Amino acid sequence: MDKIRLLLVSDYRLTRTGLRQMLNQVPDFEVVAETDNPGQVKECLQRSAPDVIVLEITIPGPHGLRTAAKLAQETGRVVVISSNENITYVRSMLNAGVLGYVLRKASDTELFLAIRNAHQGRRYIDPRLSDSLADVLLGRNSGNARGNEGRLSNRELQVLRAIARGFTSQEVAQQLQLSTKTVETYRSRIYDKLGLKTRADLVHYAIAVGLLETEEPMA
Repeated sequence: MDKIRLLLVSDYRLTRTGLRQMLNQVPDFEVVAETDNPGQVKECLQRSAPDVIVLEITIPGPHGLRTAAKLAQETGRVVVISSNENITYVRSMLNAGVLGYVLRKASDTELFLAIRNAHQGRRYIDPRLSDSLADVLLGRNSGNARGNEGRLSNRELQVLRAIARGFTSQEVAQQLQLSTKTVETYRSRIYDKLGLKTRADLVHYAIAVGLLETEEPMA
């Protein structure tokens, strides 16, 4: 029986050791390489030719998303293990090319299923994310990832991009020649329209729908 060859990527040695021991006990799995440095993945791919990358994300936010996107580009078959249940964040992962998303509290059999699905080029989302949530994440209800973006005015989109790029309200106000109070009003409207709660949610949303991929004039 041909085994599914796995590459483990995790910051923590103990976590990699536990994952390796668990996965190597499965008859159709074989851990062929592991690393704590995403920059070494290309070398691992060339040396070990894994079928699936299992990536444990321990650092929340854009860093983990960028890492997942890069690995997805390298192999096309990535399963992420994370504790983040934020809808926008998970959708960002799927849009970045990740095939499997498993919560850290999942059972081992759920991880195994995610790996087997990824090996066959199929998506797997942790069952704790309900069917209706999965529909939203995959864009089935909106038609495309930019569905909610159309609800924002051009000025709101400019403010969203600027905030997602790390500018403060005062800096955005200067760039757009607005008052800080007006920028804060736009910011509040954006959160309300998109159903977001934190700046991290806003950043994940902007990445998910591609708003940070192109530069546009600020005014």
